[in-house]
Formats: sequence, C-alpha cells, structure tokens
Amino acid sequence: MNIARFSVKYFEEILSGIFMVLMFLTTFGNVVARYLFNNSIQWAEEFSRYAFIWVVFLGAVVCTKHKRHIGIDSVVKSLPSYVQPWVNLAADLLTLALMVIIIWYGWILTRSATQITATLQIPQYIIYIVVPSSGVLGALYGLGDFRRHLREVLTRRQVSC
Repeated sequence: MNIARFSVKYFEEILSGIFMVLMFLTTFGNVVARYLFNNSIQWAEEFSRYAFIWVVFLGAVVCTKHKRHIGIDSVVKSLPSYVQPWVNLAADLLTLALMVIIIWYGWILTRSATQITATLQIPQYIIYIVVPSSGVLGALYGLGDFRRHLREVLTRRQVSC
C-alpha cells in the first residue's frame, strides 16, 4: 500500500497519534525544564491542553471508525433475533442525530471563537475546528453503519416474506 493511500485510510489515527506524541513531548519537556532548570516553557501547558482536545475528538472518531465505543450488547443479544437489527438501526439513527448536534454546536463554537490564544498567539477557531470536523467524520462512519444495518433489516424482511 503506497504512502498516500495509507495516509488517507488511517488519517484520523495518524493525526491523533501526532497530537498525542506532541502533547507527551511538550509536557515532558516542560517538566524537565521546570525541575532541572527551574524555568518552565511558557506555551507548553496551553499547547498540551489544546492537543488534548484534538486527541479526544479524533480518538472518538477512531473509535467510531473501528466500532470500539462502549456498548451494552448483552441487552441486544438477549432480544429475539428478528428484533436485533431494528435495535441496531435505532442506535445508528441516534448516533447520527448526536453527530448532527455535535456538528451544529461545534460550528457555533468555532464561529464564535475569535480570540487569540494567550501564549501560542493563534486564533481559537483553529483549535475548535476539530469539534465539527469530528462530527462530520463520525457521521460519515455512522452512515456506513446505518447502511449496513438497513441492508441487514431489509434482507431479513425479504427472507421472511
């Protein structure tokens, strides 16, 4: 697999990993600077906080992509087999509704974040753009799950008719 295809396929994982490594290195460097040289890095705490925001939202997208979110599947598995696909479909619809809410309010947050950060001196909307972006990516993966579960419902319905 060439590098471009790999980068597109694992975009969220790569970006989240980059922010996690940068957050670790910045925090570690700040601790070393504070305790060994008695002087902290001015922008390290702010950068780590904003990198953490990116890691959390991109991590949520990665969990959605790989279907690793916490779920109570024991309840679904205890239901009759003809009901299970419908429950999965309802869960997909609720997930899509949540993604729409995240996109909407994330966009409002991003548009209203016009201030410049204290030490990094960058516009806050650059930090908060991850909120609606992760909502869009989560919705795309959610639509894929919805399509798969809808096919499952329709094929079971055709078989039973």
